[in-house]
Amino acid sequence: MSAAIGIAKMIDRNRLQRSALAGLAAAGFLLLPLCLPTAAQAKVTATVTATAKVAATVDSTARIQALLDNPVNGVVNLLSGTFTIRPALRLQQAETIVGHNTTLTVAASSGDYAAVLQGASPGTDLSGLSITGVTFDQNAAANPITNVQALYHGQPRFVILVSKGTGISITNDKFLNTNNVDTVVTGSATGQATISGNQFTGVSTPWHDHSSVYTSGTGTTITNNTFSGSYDVTAIEVHGDQATVTGNKISGYDRAINVVCSDTTFSKNTVTRALGPVDLWSIVAPGLHDVAVTGNTLRQDLTGWSRQFRSLGLPMPSAPATQQVFRDVSSKYPFVRITVSGNRS
Repeated sequence: MSAAIGIAKMIDRNRLQRSALAGLAAAGFLLLPLCLPTAAQAKVTATVTATAKVAATVDSTARIQALLDNPVNGVVNLLSGTFTIRPALRLQQAETIVGHNTTLTVAASSGDYAAVLQGASPGTDLSGLSITGVTFDQNAAANPITNVQALYHGQPRFVILVSKGTGISITNDKFLNTNNVDTVVTGSATGQATISGNQFTGVSTPWHDHSSVYTSGTGTTITNNTFSGSYDVTAIEVHGDQATVTGNKISGYDRAINVVCSDTTFSKNTVTRALGPVDLWSIVAPGLHDVAVTGNTLRQDLTGWSRQFRSLGLPMPSAPATQQVFRDVSSKYPFVRITVSGNRS
């Protein structure tokens, strides 16, 4: 088996493992929720305010969890400051989470885990959940990945995982210093999720399969986000049905998008420093259908990616994986009504 085939098979295998992780909402809930009366919200808020100056060096997990457990009229206002948390925040219900210059930083030496923030269980219905204005710092430098395969066995290091619910909104947040399987995940039991106006930056060290946004629900909208990769694998991967991906700025990823989702529009996106920007991947019966890839800027950096593969001791992938828009060779089903037009380099 050639090195090129070997890395391709590794990525395809890990893709399927990621699909299972997103659909099942990986387990590993280690933190018991705090059950305070709603009236305690003000007291908790005062406590957080008083300790904001030292929050960056102390464990603020319990304080942040208490706020999440006790929304006021459905709203949690996170206070200004940088708070060190363990990656074990859990939501008992849908709520509106608003950051006010709030940074949640994953504690050093946290190791592998399921997700920084997710429902209390895979069956928790988070319909109507809104997260806006929060900076999630995954603190990759202080949390190195030591075993890539562990990520695909229940500890994928997601940042946000929503397994079930409709009307999910993740907007105007920042996801910094990430290193994981996927950063934001909406599972197969979600509908009408909106992921918009966010910033994504991170690393993929050691190099491994990754998507900054991974969705498998119905009617997902991914728009006006900025993705800044450092030779990462994929910015966006869409499964499910009826995805709309528009107006995103994507730089430094092998692939801007893996399209597994039928009835999908990928338009008016600006892609730079890519290898093979758009991967059409037909792995769901009866086949990938009604996909439009139109009006995008798709700029490649074959020289830069050649250097990257040499640094990994691997040969440069060959066509079709180095084309602007290509049909993945591992596809198992037909392609029907695929429109590719008006794209420029």
